[in-house]
Amino acid sequence: MDNTTYVSLSRQNALWNQLEVVANNMANVNTIGFKGSDVLFSEYLVKVRNDERPFKDKIAFTQDFGLIRDMNQGPLRHTNNTLDLAIQGEGYFVLEGANGENYTRAGNLTLDVDGRIVNQEGLPLLSTNNTPITLDASIDEIVINGDGAIIVNAEEVDRIRVVNFEDPRELQQVDGTLFSSEGMPAIDVERPRIAQGALEDSNVNGVTEMTRLIALNRAYQDIGKMIESEHDRKKKANDVFTRQVRA
Repeated sequence: MDNTTYVSLSRQNALWNQLEVVANNMANVNTIGFKGSDVLFSEYLVKVRNDERPFKDKIAFTQDFGLIRDMNQGPLRHTNNTLDLAIQGEGYFVLEGANGENYTRAGNLTLDVDGRIVNQEGLPLLSTNNTPITLDASIDEIVINGDGAIIVNAEEVDRIRVVNFEDPRELQQVDGTLFSSEGMPAIDVERPRIAQGALEDSNVNGVTEMTRLIALNRAYQDIGKMIESEHDRKKKANDVFTRQVRA
């Protein structure tokens, strides 16, 4: 296999990984609090020893070396549901996970049988005291202020903890819209901005991602055709050389 094929395959492999990322974005276009991702590419050079090449010293390959998360806020959608919450601006809700704290922007919450405020997977929402928030299921009205204060019967009974990080892109994805910090310290947001009765939708633009998906598919197919054409060219050249030797 020559350098042309190696370079083509490196680009094709990178495109395939990007296709998977775009497909995942598309699958989550309606997921509450989801943040879209993209692939980071780099060009790396390899030295060669072939003195017959016009460019004798280096060959450029394509390599994808990671993902970058789009941290822009998604559009807010008003639902008027009491426990639908959306963070405006930076920050994350804190949930009690199986292996420590988890963080999310998805605020579609509910009360479990024990009166705890939990997410859709049943993980408890934590207060500024770092304890699960528990309410009386018989309460008729719950008011959640913009600063996270939970008001029942005109009294503050608890306060929702909201945190941020020095570099939120370094958060590790646990599942869907759930993240862990992997040792990166959480910074408590002193004045969060929480909207009650609203949800933050995915920041993925479905039309844009569909356009990217089509373009990536075409690029992947074009490289496949180029590899096939190069194979045919070398095969024909080999056949001509073989006939000349036999003659």
